Amino acid sequence: MTSIADREFSVLGTRPIRHDGLDKVVGRAVYGADIKLAGMVHGAVLRSPYPHAKLLSIDTSKAEIIPGVLAVVTGKDLPVAQSKLLDLTEEITTARFASDRVLAGEKALFRGHPVAAVAAVDLNTAQEALKSIEVSYEVLPAVFSAADAMAPDAPILHEHLVGKDLGEKITGTNVAEHMRQDAGDVDAAFAIADLVVDRTFHIPSAHQGYIEPQNATAFWGQDGKITVWTSTQGPFPLRGAVASILDVPMSDIKVVPLEIGGGFGGKINAYLEPVAALLSKKCGRPVKIVMDRRSVFEATGPAPGGTVRVKMGAKSDGTIVAAQSEIHYGAGAYPGASINGASTCMFACYRIENVRIDAYDVVINMSKTAAYRAPGTPQATFASECVVDELAAGLGIDPIEFRLKNAVSEGDRRADGMAYPAIGYVETLEAIKYSDHYQSPIGEPGEPTKKRGRGLASGFWQGAGNRSTVTLSVTDDGDVMLVEGNTDIGGTRTTIAMQAAEILGLPAEDVHPSVVDTDSVGYTDLTAGSRTTYATGAAAVKAAEQVIKEMTGRVAMIWETDAENIEFSRGTFSNAIAGDQTMTFKEVVSQL
Repeated sequence: MTSIADREFSVLGTRPIRHDGLDKVVGRAVYGADIKLAGMVHGAVLRSPYPHAKLLSIDTSKAEIIPGVLAVVTGKDLPVAQSKLLDLTEEITTARFASDRVLAGEKALFRGHPVAAVAAVDLNTAQEALKSIEVSYEVLPAVFSAADAMAPDAPILHEHLVGKDLGEKITGTNVAEHMRQDAGDVDAAFAIADLVVDRTFHIPSAHQGYIEPQNATAFWGQDGKITVWTSTQGPFPLRGAVASILDVPMSDIKVVPLEIGGGFGGKINAYLEPVAALLSKKCGRPVKIVMDRRSVFEATGPAPGGTVRVKMGAKSDGTIVAAQSEIHYGAGAYPGASINGASTCMFACYRIENVRIDAYDVVINMSKTAAYRAPGTPQATFASECVVDELAAGLGIDPIEFRLKNAVSEGDRRADGMAYPAIGYVETLEAIKYSDHYQSPIGEPGEPTKKRGRGLASGFWQGAGNRSTVTLSVTDDGDVMLVEGNTDIGGTRTTIAMQAAEILGLPAEDVHPSVVDTDSVGYTDLTAGSRTTYATGAAAVKAAEQVIKEMTGRVAMIWETDAENIEFSRGTFSNAIAGDQTMTFKEVVSQL
């Protein structure tokens, strides 16, 4: 294979200093907890101690008269949310569920569920005021696993939930959805398999564990305009969520994304932003709320856990002939446990003609799950890869050879029917197979009580394209300002700037990227789904190509020739019919 270092790139493949590096090293970068605004006050949230309870009454009168308390809100202060779909890219929910998640309505559905919030002149006063709020609960039985929630006598979390069972509507259930991917004749294929492995895996939910807690600062002005400052992976989807929850026009909301101290998919959903906005509307001042660590773990979304049963059969020569799975994921208190991603990806590395996957999205009394690095997929893939290894071992075939024999390539179809374009799975396996690491002897362990081994696993993620916007402007000194809408978690300012620089023939340091608010750039989807460097990079490439096109016309005017005669390569313009005429990118700018 040809590495990137072997290709004719000037910028890609190099290691420039990250554009955001200095600010983060010296402490100038502004994170959610750093924001300070004139007149800003502090908010705190009262959370349910019970995982499932009716809210009989909430008395906030004592808190409201405490000196320094400026506003108190409950779920009754939220407008009645509509049932319309809310697309957060990594999660599709309804505005009603999203609204109920930020401030409980009729019931608390998980421990840590917000039931009220206070804004005060300082954080201590706000936290003390929470103790004066009197909440009367009727505690209800709770379920904490998909299996318990699916039991015939299980308590129902949402009396009005309409679930789907293979497309058919069902009521009186905790099963939000049962979906199936089906191809071929699975039962007949298992009958001809020489080896069948059938295992069930119990997988706990896992939180993203980002260092920076969830945060939000909001100001709801007298003109009706709302500004939100927050650490988010998706300022535009968040703007839509806040608009739907608060029932205000999207054009009245501006989201200012701040630096992100870790996300991994966990900083997409709206948690504090609508609450801070409501408090701000009541007190007329900016309100900042920062979660404590306990609330982060109790009330923000982990990856779903549950059970994954995997059954796979293979012939003696190593050909996988059948695969079957049953996935039960606990979605948390509201539907949406990423069962589609799990179903699509778990067998996606292998060419299997007979596949059946049944997946269940089940509500349980825990905080709603959220994206976590390929939502829903690592859990199911862990299970399927364990079975693949067991099949290889049972047939006496090297695990790489077993995977190579069954590896998908261009034109093969997944269980959901999608045909692959050109992919590099075979090449990846071969690179591993012939690597020094894999070819080296394992060696003996240093102690007799220890063992040495070498592991191997494959995974698939479909990636996302979606929408991105990049604006480039050339300064008088020939540097380039790059404006983008994707928040930067892992260095994407630099990876996107490098792509623009490659097209323009400039050093990466001469392209200056900035992440701006939702009023200052066109719509851009999440920094998630492994899309940012790819999709926003493509927007940067197209914008850079447009810059070159515009400058080519200017060069043609300067040299009094047709634009068709102007060539551009590695930062230099030349005249195809007058070889002595050349100008660098920056020389052209100096003459404009």
